[in-house]
Amino acid sequence: MNLAFAHHLDLGHSAQSRKPGAVGIHSAAENIALHLEEVASGFQTLAPLRNICNPLAAARIALCPRITREKYYGWAEPSLSRGYGRQLSNKMKHFPADAVLCTEVKHAAYLNTDRPVAVWTDSLYGGLADYYQTFTGLSKRTLSDLRAMDRAAVENCERLIFASDWAAQKAIELYGADPEKVKVAPYGANLTSGLNRAEAEMLVNAKPMDGICRLLFTGVEWKRKGGDTAVQVAEQLIARGIKTEITVLGTDPHQHMDSVPDFVNCAGFLSLNKPDELAKMKQLYSEAHVLLQPCRAECFGHVFPEANSFALPAIASNTGGIPTAVQDGINGYCVDVGDVDAYAGRITTLYNNPDEYRTLCLRAFDDYHAHLSWRQAAGRVVHILEKL
Repeated sequence: MNLAFAHHLDLGHSAQSRKPGAVGIHSAAENIALHLEEVASGFQTLAPLRNICNPLAAARIALCPRITREKYYGWAEPSLSRGYGRQLSNKMKHFPADAVLCTEVKHAAYLNTDRPVAVWTDSLYGGLADYYQTFTGLSKRTLSDLRAMDRAAVENCERLIFASDWAAQKAIELYGADPEKVKVAPYGANLTSGLNRAEAEMLVNAKPMDGICRLLFTGVEWKRKGGDTAVQVAEQLIARGIKTEITVLGTDPHQHMDSVPDFVNCAGFLSLNKPDELAKMKQLYSEAHVLLQPCRAECFGHVFPEANSFALPAIASNTGGIPTAVQDGINGYCVDVGDVDAYAGRITTLYNNPDEYRTLCLRAFDDYHAHLSWRQAAGRVVHILEKL
């Protein structure tokens, strides 16, 4: 099929200008565009888009952050989203696409075209309200704008494709989305090992199981990702007699803790775009025994397929979209949010049973290639759109 792909950034030139917190979002968009181009018979990126809004909206964007203590997001102004829609509509006139796919609700909401419109995202904004820290305490105007944008996208799109079952169900519950329009296509990994099956087996078999249990925690947002809980889990494992180290990737724990224990290693924020830092990230994934992600809120989590590509299983919380990414006994286990004993118990059982652990590692690797790679994801989405 001939597919048009909508995004406001020129993805080929956006990598160096990212903010750390936006890495997952924009890396995902780049990978989506790359792999859709591989599987679609025709492909055109409708980018970049300009931020265009009416004078009243521009005034609010400039003034509201100065006069309100609540969180006001200027990017949620309907005038901006309508501006994106007009630009995309004009671009569509010059490309013979069978459908147009957006990865952000704000692009899909007001896109008027005679071709089917679809969105592939990790959540509608309503699913994030009072769930993510950044979407808690929103101003009434921003909350109203986000919900209006969601409703417009639900009505405008022929397909609402989500990365998780949780987000798909939220669309139905919050906005009455037609279940026939709602589909699930899990995201892929922005960082991959490049290992084949034989190399994965060698990596797993070479990991010592009688020395130090090495945990990897990754996340820029310490509180939302559960960094404090991850440290408590490591403490619990040590109390159980298991020598344990935990490496924190993505942030500096010294910024979040009054005192950082000796068993906590700090890798800080590392960039996928710097070869030496990329190599360090791959080393950390390769050396760890378990990816520990006790998230308080998560729509999906690119880190899970990333870890699985290194044959690294995850122990994570059963919140949001994580249970779509982490399936018990396949590529890890999910436990209740904040249940330190449950996290420690799962890790203890795996570490004390090397055969069971190695089996889970290779299942995780196989599941990544079968279900959680970007190639698989792109193929699934094209298959969904071909039925329009």
